[in-house]
Amino acid sequence: MATIDNTTYRIIRRLYSVDGMSQRQIAKHLNISRASVKKYCDGSNLPGIRSEYQIPKSPLRIEIEGTIVKIIEEHKDAPSKQKLNAKIIWQMLVKQGVVIGESTIRKYIQELRVDKPEVFIPLEFEPGEAMEFDWGDVYAFINGVKTNVSIFCAVLPYSYGIFVGVFPDKTGPSFFTGHVMAFEHFGGVPLRCIYDNLKSAVLEGSGKNAITQVKFKVLEAHYAFESVFCNAASGWEKGSVENLVSIVRKIAFTPMPHVENFKELQEHVTQKCEEYCATHKIRGRNRSIKEMLEDEKQHLLPLPVYPLDSSEEIKCNVYHDLTIKLNNVKYSVPKEYVGLSVTAKVSPFHIDIYYQGEFIYRHQKATNQGDHQYVLEHYLTILQEKPRALMNAAPIKSGIMPNELSDFLKLCKCADKNKQLIDLLLVLNSNVSSDNVLWAIKKANQTQCPTYEMALFYLNMQSISSDSKAQDVEIKRVDFNEYDQLLGGDHT
Repeated sequence: MATIDNTTYRIIRRLYSVDGMSQRQIAKHLNISRASVKKYCDGSNLPGIRSEYQIPKSPLRIEIEGTIVKIIEEHKDAPSKQKLNAKIIWQMLVKQGVVIGESTIRKYIQELRVDKPEVFIPLEFEPGEAMEFDWGDVYAFINGVKTNVSIFCAVLPYSYGIFVGVFPDKTGPSFFTGHVMAFEHFGGVPLRCIYDNLKSAVLEGSGKNAITQVKFKVLEAHYAFESVFCNAASGWEKGSVENLVSIVRKIAFTPMPHVENFKELQEHVTQKCEEYCATHKIRGRNRSIKEMLEDEKQHLLPLPVYPLDSSEEIKCNVYHDLTIKLNNVKYSVPKEYVGLSVTAKVSPFHIDIYYQGEFIYRHQKATNQGDHQYVLEHYLTILQEKPRALMNAAPIKSGIMPNELSDFLKLCKCADKNKQLIDLLLVLNSNVSSDNVLWAIKKANQTQCPTYEMALFYLNMQSISSDSKAQDVEIKRVDFNEYDQLLGGDHT
């Protein structure tokens, strides 16, 4: 059967459909085979188009494919990062005595499509219906140090209004504080909150079988929302927030911001998110994020009268070194609490210590294990009683104190500089204004060889200066007429 071109095909179709000629007549008229006319006359085939056909699989291939499917089935429960790939399967087959190339196995697996992705349905939300949450990791320079920052991302999928909280870690206090901040930022609470299976919320299980933590149940009850947990490895179930993590990296952390502290970083990130909402429009939507967000806020549930206390309360014993211990970090307290049990309220950035409901001290939360928080003032009276400990006392070497005192310790060249530091701290804790004392120590430090006596000198000079303020002197004009009368007569 000869191959025909498009011109001959057109003539065949015209003669058959328009002129009503038979297949025999068309074949004779065009001098082509009847088989060709039969194939193309009714339009069921096009010239130049080869019909697809499938080569039957050989018995050997059928056997190998069966083995591949069996191997994959046996390892289907392996962790995602330990899933089998084509190369490993090929190596396993070779060990079993199968002589075959790696590329052939790769082709078999591709055609079997045993690893084809699961399909999903695009989701749409009503205003105020849902909020999605997730964690991400970024870097920023905080006080000159490159720091790993955890970002708590929240998005309203109807409007795509976004909020991001920045934290030093992903612990429970950060997780719950992120919720409180997000709800207050949007001015309300959605009907449902959608999560990955975060350890801060889920005790065990995943998806609809997730069992939540007690603290999370309190959060859920206080803000009157319903929690929804995604199935394992099902990021598309909260696709809006999955995209948000990468968006925030781009708009707020590229290039890496340089800030003094987490408060300044939070202000920076919030500003960038607000700029994004004010100027961005989601593809396929008629209105901007800002416009849709203003509409959605009207549909959110009202906030409770009081925000939830997101801190974590931990009972701790005060040891003989005047410290409690949390996550391998020591936090000091005054000596009168040694041997007692206190309560530490752990927040993302602070640790507040209480005894029987009475506030004792607030510490900055340490970011690294072993970064002990010794407050030198807590050890002041003990150091006075045990002067031999001055040389090696950890609260002096690495304790928390004003920068002026830290600089004094570095610059002072006296053999008893530790004792002088304690003496200055005693002055600082006296009735003298702390601002005046720190100013005097700073002036002494500027000499590069500060001493206790030098700091006292500047403190006394400041006191004298403040007490001897210049008084205004009233100058009266002299009446010379009265002077002339005293001399007796006119002496012009």
